Order: sequence, then C-alpha cells, then structure tokens
Amino acid sequence: MHLMTFMEVTKPKWYERALIFTVQGIFFNAYFLAYIASPKFAHRIAGYLEEEAIHSYTKFLKDLDEGKIENRPAPAIAIDYWRLPPDATLRDVVVVVRADEAHHRDVNHFAYDIRQQGHELKEHPAPIGYH
Repeated sequence: MHLMTFMEVTKPKWYERALIFTVQGIFFNAYFLAYIASPKFAHRIAGYLEEEAIHSYTKFLKDLDEGKIENRPAPAIAIDYWRLPPDATLRDVVVVVRADEAHHRDVNHFAYDIRQQGHELKEHPAPIGYH
C-alpha cells in the first residue's frame, strides 16, 4: 500500500514504473529465496530494512516541515486506506506510513527473536507494544 500511495503522489513515468516493477520482482524473488534458506535471517533483514525506512520517512517529514517538499493534499487512496480525514495532507500520510514501518520493524525483529530461541511464531504471538 505504501508503494501504491507514493506512486499516486509522484505519478512516475512509464519507464520509472517499469523500473519499480523490475526492482520489486528482483527483491521479491531474492527475499523468497532468503526466507526458504533461513526464515530467521529473512526476518532480521526485513527488520533492518524497515528501520532504514523509518529514518527515510523521518527525513521526509523534516523536509516537509522545512518547506523543501510541498505539503499537498493526500491522495484518495491513502485517505481511504488509513481512514484519514478528508483534508489530510502528504505530511499526514508520511506519519502513518512511518508508523506502519515501525510496526513492521517490531514484528520482524520479534519473529527473529522467537525463532532464535527455537520456537515457532504460532506458539508466541507478539505482545502489544513489543519493541
């Protein structure tokens, strides 16, 4: 959903869309193979990727706040998905996307931790507020 939202914001050209599609395909297959090889490793890598995304979105918010990026209205897809108010802005979208990334980071690091202890995820649901 993050990708679809920001594609709506940026309106990439056809060749940029093709590049995004290609990179997504490569990443999907590489991650699939990594997960088959070691689910534990794959969860830890995903957690670290999510951490990097949080840093990127924090910089994005800073640039929005400093006026380096125009804080325009949020796209309808984001308003509908995250149930944002009708007058939501790009800043509001970045805040909820960054929160999603933080949740994904926590879930993936938790999954690694549980597997590191030799347990299965279905045996140990993540506690609320796990960090």
